Amino acid sequence: MTSETVSGETVSGETVPGETAPAFASAAPLKGVARVRRLWRLFRNEQQDPAPFYEMLAAEAVARLEHRHGPLAGRSIVDVGCGPGFYATAFRARGARVVPFDGSHDELCLAGDPPHGAVAADAARMPFGDASVDGVFCSNMFEHVPNPADVMAEIERVLRPGAWAYVSYTNWYSPWGGHNITPYHLLGTERGPRLYEKRHGGPPPKNVPGAGLFPLHVKDGLRLAREQPGLRLDRAEPRYWSWAPFLTRIPGARELLCWNLAMHLTRISTGSDLDA
Repeated sequence: MTSETVSGETVSGETVPGETAPAFASAAPLKGVARVRRLWRLFRNEQQDPAPFYEMLAAEAVARLEHRHGPLAGRSIVDVGCGPGFYATAFRARGARVVPFDGSHDELCLAGDPPHGAVAADAARMPFGDASVDGVFCSNMFEHVPNPADVMAEIERVLRPGAWAYVSYTNWYSPWGGHNITPYHLLGTERGPRLYEKRHGGPPPKNVPGAGLFPLHVKDGLRLAREQPGLRLDRAEPRYWSWAPFLTRIPGARELLCWNLAMHLTRISTGSDLDA
């Protein structure tokens, strides 16, 4: 990726993340019950101390992507919906060339200074050239945009043929699907928010349904991926228990049990690519 391919608003940070690997990157990866136990303990403290939870997820995600796609060193990667940059840091620790990308200045600055080289722009109109990047990483953003189909189309557009994308999001009827209004979201998109406001005296301070949070189901994400002619869905799995991909194929149950849907995608050549 060259400077000519990026035309969004760059938000500079004072430090360059990624020169030191995240805390969990050098530790032996946990598996099975031990992994679930640690994830749950860190998740329970995520609101007060988000770094340990997201650093663990970032280290795991980057290690898996490197296992699937080969060394990340030198690869150009866009971290879409990067927030304060936990994943960008993990990718940079592996030598990748990362553009942290987010539509919200507030999210970029959650941990202080924004990530080095961060670009602030609309994910439905990414300021990157066609077929210009080797990978797109998009974690927990799709449920926060009103137009996920447009974002998926942009992911297809910016990827080079043969490049990969990783997209994950919290599906609506999972235990954390309502984010700040959980568990009221399980009552539905209208009754749940009304009951939350009645009991808590107003809307949540963040992730308001219909504004900063939009119901997105497992079936919706799978459909969005399959509707893009230039994307191939290689694998869909519950993010926190990736050993159980079969859950994503069980209608109804998957909406409750997946918690967070993760999709591995590959950019494939189409007729329009050959015409271009």
